[in-house]
Amino acid sequence: MDALDNYKKAWENQPEASHKISSEEIYKMAHSKSSSIVKWIFIIGILEFILWTAVNIAIPDRFYKIYEDLNLMEYLNVFMGLHYAIIVVFLYFFYKNYKRISLVDNTKKLIQKILKIRKTVKYYVFYNIATVFLVSIILNIVLFSDENTLMSVMNPNNLTLDLQQVVTITVISQLIALLIIIVLLWLFYKLVYGILLKKLTKNYKELLKLEINSN
Repeated sequence: MDALDNYKKAWENQPEASHKISSEEIYKMAHSKSSSIVKWIFIIGILEFILWTAVNIAIPDRFYKIYEDLNLMEYLNVFMGLHYAIIVVFLYFFYKNYKRISLVDNTKKLIQKILKIRKTVKYYVFYNIATVFLVSIILNIVLFSDENTLMSVMNPNNLTLDLQQVVTITVISQLIALLIIIVLLWLFYKLVYGILLKKLTKNYKELLKLEINSN
């Protein structure tokens, strides 16, 4: 049980006349904890941005060979530029949320801000996972749109495989790869942001009870 829980329990067992002072203390602690959590969401977002940027820089050129074979490098560069721009926008919202929640001065407004912050983080996670799925779909549409391209890209060594076999192997391998990537990405976000959102949700519920008991 943390300090906020102890304050809350003590507040509930106090005489009615003492509730106002104690509720203000509980609010201050909840506000401080919420502000700290949102600050960490912003910091982790920055670190994640730096991490993925470093990974993209470190990836060898041969990784992009399939995009070159499919004549998708120009589109990939445009997409990556747009993707990074959207991530920067999300980081701006994370920072803005932190600054705004630091200036909140009552329980009701703090509750509303927490709800908005939770939505922003969930949209951010959804966007990143949806992007992986969308890129995979586009890549496969292009890949399967031309049989010659499909055979040359997926069977470069000219093994004794017919078109049907190549299609089957490609579909299975792509589905497995996509599933693994999405699961790992989901677990990453669940671990990193899930813990913070869980704490933020706990603060939200405690503030909601405080607001109800104060009325």
